[in-house]
Amino acid sequence: MTPAAFQKKTYALKGAVTVEQRGEQTVLVFSDGFHTKKGPDLKVFLSKISVSDATGANATTDAVRLGALTSNKGGQEYVLPEGVTLSDYSSVLVHCEAFSKLWGGADIS
Repeated sequence: MTPAAFQKKTYALKGAVTVEQRGEQTVLVFSDGFHTKKGPDLKVFLSKISVSDATGANATTDAVRLGALTSNKGGQEYVLPEGVTLSDYSSVLVHCEAFSKLWGGADIS
């Protein structure tokens, strides 16, 4: 997959995400240049909604939580849970669950 650039919704996100297949695992890889503002309760989600259509209110609807954002800067990886098919999703979102604030994301399809 060609790297997909992150897009701002509430706060700027820099860098890109790529998808790597490692044996049976599908891994989302954030680039070393990833950077965003620190925030409480930031999580990474796979969403069926494109970044342009995503909001704080719908970011988690029919989405798969991949885990807490490891760091607000630098490369990081998120493994898709078993049984999750990447082609069923449109974007990767960085979202503050506690306050329903969508930081931003990247369209992956």
